[in-house]
Amino acid sequence: MTKIDFYFDPGCPWCWNASRWIKEVQKSEPVDVSWKSFSLLIKNGSDMNKDYVEKFTATRDMLRIVEFARSKYGNRIVDRLYTEFGIKVHHESDFSDLAIKQVLKKVCSLDFDEMCNSKDNSELDKVINESMDSAFEVVGRDVGVPIIVFDNTNKKLGYFGPVLSKSPVGEEATRLWHGIKNLAEYEHFFELKRTRDEGASLPEKNW
Repeated sequence: MTKIDFYFDPGCPWCWNASRWIKEVQKSEPVDVSWKSFSLLIKNGSDMNKDYVEKFTATRDMLRIVEFARSKYGNRIVDRLYTEFGIKVHHESDFSDLAIKQVLKKVCSLDFDEMCNSKDNSELDKVINESMDSAFEVVGRDVGVPIIVFDNTNKKLGYFGPVLSKSPVGEEATRLWHGIKNLAEYEHFFELKRTRDEGASLPEKNW
């Protein structure tokens, strides 16, 4: 079993593609994922493009809910919340309060009011910051998401990426996984890059 931490902001399309790739990999490979919060709004603050502030404020609120839910139900619920929030944000272009409530009614109906209130609890930003700091300790601060950290080596190793314009499926997904995993296990590997010439394409909803 390969254990990884996957750091995500629900609003990032590149992170969404990479997360759906990981879900595809899990169909054929023994991968245990711990989904970790990473707020691009908190990280970038006043440097964030004003066109993105509304969206990433909403997804920061989603991460507050995620952390509250984690404290109440454990890690397992985070996977489902991220998936449902991601569908709303990326496939329906809806990051409104109504969209958040629709997700919570679907996933956490028994504690709906409590979950809704947690999105306004700024104290939960401390938990998000702690999660982000755990990523920075491994990969440095000059990063966004996705971040994948491999947790079953003598030393935690990971990196920002992969940045995927399309989310691979089947054998293609598995081949990419083995390449990424092999690179991550060599602690002296740091960077590969090429210029991106296409935007993110939405993955099919097959998870």
